[in-house]
Amino acid sequence: MKVAQPPREQSANLQAATRNPRLAWLRAALAGGPGEALWLFVTLRLAFSLFALLASALGRLPAPCAFPGGPATHTGGLDFRLLGVWQRWDACWYQRVATLGYRPNDPSVAFFPLYPLLMRAVSVPLAGDLTLAGLVVSGLAYIAAVTGLYRLLCLDFDEAVARRAALYLSVFPSAFFLFAPFTEALFLALAVWTLYEARRGAWGWAAPFALLVGTTRTQGVLLALPLAWEFVRRWRDPDRSRRPNPPAALVPLLPACGLGLFVAYGRIATGWTTFEALPRTWGFRYRLPWDALAASWRHIRARGDAIEALNLALLLLFGLLLLLGLRRLPLSYSLYVAPQLAIIATRQMSFSPLMSTSRYLLVLFPAFALLALWGRHRRFHYSWLLLSTLLLGFLLYAYLNGAFVA
Repeated sequence: MKVAQPPREQSANLQAATRNPRLAWLRAALAGGPGEALWLFVTLRLAFSLFALLASALGRLPAPCAFPGGPATHTGGLDFRLLGVWQRWDACWYQRVATLGYRPNDPSVAFFPLYPLLMRAVSVPLAGDLTLAGLVVSGLAYIAAVTGLYRLLCLDFDEAVARRAALYLSVFPSAFFLFAPFTEALFLALAVWTLYEARRGAWGWAAPFALLVGTTRTQGVLLALPLAWEFVRRWRDPDRSRRPNPPAALVPLLPACGLGLFVAYGRIATGWTTFEALPRTWGFRYRLPWDALAASWRHIRARGDAIEALNLALLLLFGLLLLLGLRRLPLSYSLYVAPQLAIIATRQMSFSPLMSTSRYLLVLFPAFALLALWGRHRRFHYSWLLLSTLLLGFLLYAYLNGAFVA
């Protein structure tokens, strides 16, 4: 496995564009990942917006949802085509939390606070437009996530693998959730930066990211496993000067601390916790993985549900990638994927047996690192890009038309 530091130069094109000494600051700012992230963000943000405009021209799209008890916004004209089309499902719940906070007996306590808090803060200079603020927060988080992913993978692989992994992530069938008012981009950004800082021994920087990830999604608490392994791995380093200080042993506990703070606040503010709201409101429950897979297959055969079929296929693919990655990837990567994949494979909710699977798989970035290693072969690279992009278009069109994609 080749070890490389984050590269000083982003690409030949970037070098050519910044040969002027007056632009040296730009070259320094874009090196090591931000240039790649900005290029992908601008390209995909424009592509998704144009796709939404085309979809609205081909047929009437459903009106944007309104959060329970609140008015619908961005309901007509270009305002709807660019902003309102993204107001679907969970986006409205996050907007509710950003507007009203958590109230007694409020099921919105199932939705974690960091994302709506950032939405509320960003909406202030945007004249209170929470939908636009959500898109801005997700966009900034996407850029941070791709930058962190690029730097993290460059610790273990070369620049080409890091670039391909960022590209494969960005055109994954559910990748539009990284740009929608959902928590995927924020969670991914915090997760990759937490692991990046831990892998390079910067525990002081890893600590705040680890605490915040516990206030973003329940799965954030599972980062304790890879963080604990990274601490043990560095503690066993023969070079004592490279060993972490004893307080760094507390960093793996910080995601649980973040989660615990929110659970305690939810109990005080609403009388519920997120773990009580999910089964009461959405019928959330666990089942054995083989039962979940069997139920998914029966659901597909009975209803011909293409979205559920894609969820099942992607879950099986990521399970295979987890097994193959045990030999090709750092152990902390597998410790990040395995518990999250176990939860995805055992939970069941109301709409379909594997509801939201494609969205939850999106943040399992080590799978994209493994695919990027195979992407050195041109046939695999272009075949994967073509298939993934076509499925991305399929799911995005379904989302814009109000289908429950995730």
